[in-house]
Formats: sequence, C-alpha cells, structure tokens
Amino acid sequence: MKRKLIVACGSGVATSQTIASKIASKFEDDGIDFPVEAVDYKSIQNELPSAGIYVYVAQPDEDVLTKAEELGVKVFPGIPFLTGMGDADVYNEILALIK
Repeated sequence: MKRKLIVACGSGVATSQTIASKIASKFEDDGIDFPVEAVDYKSIQNELPSAGIYVYVAQPDEDVLTKAEELGVKVFPGIPFLTGMGDADVYNEILALIK
C-alpha cells in the first residue's frame, strides 16, 4: 500500500477532520507512519489519484466509487470511527492494507 489515506466529508473541516485525527492517532499509537488527510467531498475526484485508502462519511456516489476502483483505492466507512461501533474491525482492515 502506498500514498495516503484520505477522509472526506462535505466541507473537509468538521467530521472528516475528527475521523482523520482518530485514525492518525491510532497509527501513531501503533508506530505506523502513513499520511492521513481530511478533504472536502467536492474535491474527492481530484484527491483519489494520490490516495491509497478513502474513508467516507456520507456514502459516495457511483462515479466516485467507480473511479476509486479504477485507481485501486480501497474504500471504507468512517462512521464507525465516530460512533465507536465497529471501528476496530474497520481499522484492522486498513492496517492489513498498509502493513
């Protein structure tokens, strides 16, 4: 796995920043050096080529999912990182990709 992990929400400021911080903190705790960025959904098509992992807040539209698949970008839900329900499972799937 290469590149970076992006987290996208409507504005790239509130929810995505919270999730990005939680993931980055978990990476740090696990001694993993992998860039994590919060971005706004409007720019997601431009961000995907430089990403290896995309964590979404709201379900992405079909065009975004198709582009992610074409680029080999793995897509994961971000809501578990907000609720704490299922976050360990999603995090472990992400870890398996970057290790």
